[in-house]
Amino acid sequence: MMNNINPGIIFIMAIVVLLILFVIITGIIQFYNEFVAELEYLNSEIERTDGEERAYWSFRRRRLWLSLLPFVKY
Repeated sequence: MMNNINPGIIFIMAIVVLLILFVIITGIIQFYNEFVAELEYLNSEIERTDGEERAYWSFRRRRLWLSLLPFVKY
């Protein structure tokens, strides 16, 4: 069965797979950068505030971490 596959088709399939992997990796890197930036912002707000406002920012940080689960929205 493998002897009947055209090498040109295999090359095109390899290019498509590489493009898909590139898009997925780029998306993961972008998500990671946005997540870390938001986490740093929330941590700085937690350090800056106290009392009820600190509880709000802690809640936001907890929601950010929970947003890694697919069924929880941030």
